[in-house]
Amino acid sequence: MSSVNQEKMTVTVAAASHPPERINWAEFAERTGLIFLLLLVIGLFCLLRPTTFATYANFRSIATAQPVMAVAALALIVPLIGGRFDVSVGSILGLCAIATASAMSHFQLPLALAIILGVGMGAVIGLINGVIVAYLGVNSIIGTLGVATILGGLVTGYTQGIPISSGLSPVLTDISIQSIFGVPVLLVLMALIAAGVWFALTQTPYGRNLAAVGANGESARLVGIRTKRVVMMSFVLSGVLAGIAGVLQIGSQGNAGPQLVGITFILPALAAAFLGATTWQPGKFSVQGTLIGIFFLGTTISGLSLIGIQPWITDVFNGSAVVVAIALSAQLRRRRTGSLDIGS
Repeated sequence: MSSVNQEKMTVTVAAASHPPERINWAEFAERTGLIFLLLLVIGLFCLLRPTTFATYANFRSIATAQPVMAVAALALIVPLIGGRFDVSVGSILGLCAIATASAMSHFQLPLALAIILGVGMGAVIGLINGVIVAYLGVNSIIGTLGVATILGGLVTGYTQGIPISSGLSPVLTDISIQSIFGVPVLLVLMALIAAGVWFALTQTPYGRNLAAVGANGESARLVGIRTKRVVMMSFVLSGVLAGIAGVLQIGSQGNAGPQLVGITFILPALAAAFLGATTWQPGKFSVQGTLIGIFFLGTTISGLSLIGIQPWITDVFNGSAVVVAIALSAQLRRRRTGSLDIGS
């Protein structure tokens, strides 16, 4: 047999021993299910309300309303990746918004210093959370719930229930109506923040260490990862992101009010964080999945509002979304790690 024929036979045998990979349709559906559901929701409401939902004004409204919740949801997933739960994100967001607004309105600080003050306060509260959870060994849900309650009381006592709306920099309060090439500035800022969080969580040693701690803390410690420090820093980063969300909330609404510290306000972000763990990378919290989750919820709420639902249905929908999302993400987590625990 000639050498050419031998080579052809070798190539044929090699190809037969390595058949082309088949698409795992179940895995594909799991990864993209929420995306297709979002497209289905958009299509459905476009048919039901073509003159109100299917308009540039409505989609711009959605794109302007969701960035605050998106950044808050990103603040939630950082500790969650490390296996901890920060219940205080909403309260930190509210306190930082009040601090930023108060710095401008009551103390006449320039915008830049007011923002540094607000975000810095978020970092400090995140550090306190991190110490309580990582070094004092308090369960993350219980510890951050206590901190959230304290912050809520402080905000109520300081504001006396009255929003701060005067004396704010128009550079910040007008941001909700500003656009860059037709794209809302708030959406652009959200995308930049999300890109930074994605890079930190997936492309840095810290991000890999955080994921290792979340997967198996004891194993991570045995291979030399400083697990307590990693966990503590996840709460600091969460506090910083919550502080940024508080600043963006002033830009979105034009004021800072005590209602921001309530759990109802943060429910969409909580639901989005866990919905995000059911898509893109099922069983894992991810920036991409979280953003898909937040815009799925925001689009659905917008459509329901336009067809005339009662306001209380929004709370029911958000609460149901949280329960369903946590249940689904817990099952996916058990499949991946063998554990149902979320938030040790």
